[in-house]
Parts: sequence; C-alpha cells; structure tokens
Amino acid sequence: MDLAAVAARLERLNPKVAAAAERLAVAIPAVRARLDREYERMLAGMEASVKPYRGQAASFPRLPPHGLPRDQVLREVEELAARERSRWHDGLASGAVYHGDDGHLAFLDRVYALTSQVNPLHADLWPSAAKHEAEIVAMTAAMLGGDPGGDAARQVVGTVTSGGTESILLAVKAYRDRARATRRIARPQLVAPTTAHVAFDKAAHYFGIKLVRVPVGPDYRADVAAMRRAVNRHTVAMVGSAPSFPHGVVDPIEELAAVASDRGIGFHTDACLGGFVLPWARRLGYQVPGFDFQVPGVTSMSADTHKFGYAAKGTSVVLYRGAALRRFQYFTASDWPGGLYLSPTLAGSR
Repeated sequence: MDLAAVAARLERLNPKVAAAAERLAVAIPAVRARLDREYERMLAGMEASVKPYRGQAASFPRLPPHGLPRDQVLREVEELAARERSRWHDGLASGAVYHGDDGHLAFLDRVYALTSQVNPLHADLWPSAAKHEAEIVAMTAAMLGGDPGGDAARQVVGTVTSGGTESILLAVKAYRDRARATRRIARPQLVAPTTAHVAFDKAAHYFGIKLVRVPVGPDYRADVAAMRRAVNRHTVAMVGSAPSFPHGVVDPIEELAAVASDRGIGFHTDACLGGFVLPWARRLGYQVPGFDFQVPGVTSMSADTHKFGYAAKGTSVVLYRGAALRRFQYFTASDWPGGLYLSPTLAGSR
C-alpha cells in the first residue's frame, strides 16, 4: 500500500470527507500497523537531531547527591549555547528568531535580568509590571488602528501574553464565553480558513469548540463566499490571517469582517506574524489591504511582540474592541478560602 499516494488523494477531497476517510482507514488493522511502523521510523530518524548531546554532555535524570558548583553549571550552559549559536544567529531559522543583533540581544538580556523576579500576579509588589503592560498594549493598539480614548465601547484594550498561541487561545475563549452568556450557545462553532494557524485547532480542542475549516481560494486567501456559507446559528466568531503562516498572504479581512458584522458575531485578525510589519509597510507607501481595527467588523487581534516587535521571547499582545469583550477572557474566583483570585490570562504567575 502506497501511503503517500493515499494521502495525496485525501488532500484533494473536501476536508470533512477527507477526515472521515482518514478515520475509516486508520481503523483498518493493516493500515494502523503500517502507520505505526512509519511513525517509529520517523522517530528514529529524528533521534540524532533532537538529542545530539547524548553521550557528549553530563546527564542528570535525578537530583544529584550533591549540588554542582555554580561555575560548573554556567560553564555547561555556555558550552551548549555556543554550540547552537551558529544554527540561529546567521538568520536562517525562519519562524524561530527575528532579531540577531548582539547589541540588541544584550540589551534584552539586561532588562530580563533586572525584572526576573517581577510577577504581574502581585501588582501591589510590582506596580511597574502593570505600567509596562498598559504601555505595551496602548502602543500596539494605536499602531493597529485602535482608538486610544473617547467612547469606551470603541476603545481597544488588551493584555500581554506569553506568545501568539496564548493570544489566540484567549480570544477564542472570550468569544465562547460571551456567546454562552449573551446568546445561550451551548455548542459553539468557530469558522476559519484552512490556512489559519494551528493554534485555533488547539483552542477548539481545549475549549470544546467545533472548528470549521474552510478551503481557501486559488490565491491561497480565505474564500469569502465559502466562509459566509459556513456560518450558522452556533458560530461565535470568524478568523482571518494577516498574513497566513503557510503562504504569507493577507486574507480579505474587510470582506470577512463585514460578513461577521452582518451576522452579529466576532471577527479575529491573527496578525501574530504581520502585526509589527504591515502598519509600517503602509507608512512606507506599500498597498496594504485593511486588516486592523480601522476595519469596522474586526473585534479582536493578536500580534506578537517577540517576532517583528523584536522583544524577548515569549511575549505577544491580544487586543479587543471594547472592555466588554475583554472581560470574558478573565478568570475570577471569589469563594476560594485563600481569598479573591483574578487572572487575566491563562498563566497565574507570568
């Protein structure tokens, strides 16, 4: 059986049909056994690349009887870092490193060291964290077409997160919880093009949401008509990318957001990759399609400061049009014996 040929045929099918065919195929013992063998072969081939230090560096599967001297710990960390430096420092690690200037990295390291003990969960001890977060959110919102003041319903607000995945998770959770509270939706659905980041699959898996993946057009951009047809009474939000990771093209955000607005649902622009590029490209005179809060139907966005914002990993910003939507992101427990607990993001300590 040629699994590659089978997979190629499945790719040409409607995603729902392909998924059903895949489930049936995997249930066949012979196919399952073949897949298991391929999986083991793949893992064996990855072993050398993901565990290159086996037999070359000291290994500590358990706490040693006696702690190691600090200079020994530092020496080992420095040695491994030096071995890995050329793999990313030359700028050939797409999607992993966005800034390799030694001066800038030294600056980031110094800031990291000065704030290593800061925890926004305890704003009474570190009010500077709240100040910095508010400024990061405000600057990012203004850059992405947000209203810095005036009408509270139009004001763009948000939080700093640990990365694009968490920003996406929080936005999806907010839409789910708002739909539960305001529309009594018990079986929420999210509509996204097939090219939207896999973090939306993760969010759907975590939060019990049905993710409807819609095939894109021949230009690899979201198909507006197909996305419109996928929306139903269970849909809580739609998604578009600016740009998408697989192909680097910006979805027709204006048209998609208009559909979402007409249907009374949210629209999230995933600008994790392009959020800190597209606004400046526009200022330089490039023709950048509407993608941010200047588009009326856009109700949330994600933009990664640790990508082309050149901040240290891992940080991102999730933004909402109005505090009323953002409050569904928060978690609050008022009846815990330890007292009031409030966490704006997935992390407690951050």
